Amino acid sequence: MSVLEKAKELGIELSNSKELHSLREAEEMMLKNQESQKAISEFNEKQEAFQVIQSQGLQLTEGQKKELEDLEMNMLNNPYVYNFFKAQQEFENVLQSINNIIAESIGMKPGDGCDCGCGQTNDSCDSGCCS
Repeated sequence: MSVLEKAKELGIELSNSKELHSLREAEEMMLKNQESQKAISEFNEKQEAFQVIQSQGLQLTEGQKKELEDLEMNMLNNPYVYNFFKAQQEFENVLQSINNIIAESIGMKPGDGCDCGCGQTNDSCDSGCCS
């Protein structure tokens, strides 16, 4: 069996995993709940507005930072949003475990190289691996 066939097999197993099933179920519940949608929308709108301010070279005031923190807490206190983020984190943990197993299997230790912030690693942090 080729490496690509094994990757497809792994993808099929992941698609049948309880973690992905939980993630999809939590997302569906979150999207159906009007309160969670309102909290997410309010947070996203304010975050985007504040990013525009920052992109113009201006600093956010303490009041603006507090407002965004309050909206984030309101969003995360919604049980549907919380359950979605929790399920997402559990699925990401599975993916990280898989990456670690693959890295060890090919003779790398997890964390070798530098994280370029784009899912790639590079032995020299000075070079731009994501360019």
